[in-house]
Amino acid sequence: MRTLSIAAFILAMLATVLPAGAADVATGKAVAQAKCAQCHDAEDWEGEDAASLESLIRDIVAGTVKHKTKLSLTPAEIAAVAAYWGSGH
Repeated sequence: MRTLSIAAFILAMLATVLPAGAADVATGKAVAQAKCAQCHDAEDWEGEDAASLESLIRDIVAGTVKHKTKLSLTPAEIAAVAAYWGSGH
């Protein structure tokens, strides 16, 4: 019985987490199209993982990495763009 309860708990947690990932990718696509697409395509980041991309974008926003223009994104937008570009879409 305990194993069944643990399995049910894990499935419930996955059900709440998985849709958020899809939403992050969709949000990231919208943000990237609005704020990044004039210079970057998603294919520019092929093979990069979301965590590395998030760190890079955060550094660009903070001004510690040189970028062509001043970039203004919220932490949620940074995570979403990184999720989108890191998803291979």
